[in-house]
Amino acid sequence: MVPGGTKIGKEQLNVLAYADDTVLGGKNEIEIRQLFVEMESAARKLGLQINQEKTKYMIVERKNTLRKKNRTFENKKLQI
Repeated sequence: MVPGGTKIGKEQLNVLAYADDTVLGGKNEIEIRQLFVEMESAARKLGLQINQEKTKYMIVERKNTLRKKNRTFENKKLQI
């Protein structure tokens, strides 16, 4: 598992799940991509597939330095 994520109490979490929703958290885009690759690999082993059309991405920064740019993952434009 990729280190990073969010500290809640004494626990460092990078995956939160409820029902059929999953949140991947990381300190930067690279961590999130690594987590996604790991999650997708685990899903494939179980015969599952992640629906990219239903997948949403959110970037949160403490400073307002986020630049709007088109982001892609595996040659697909991400909805941010």
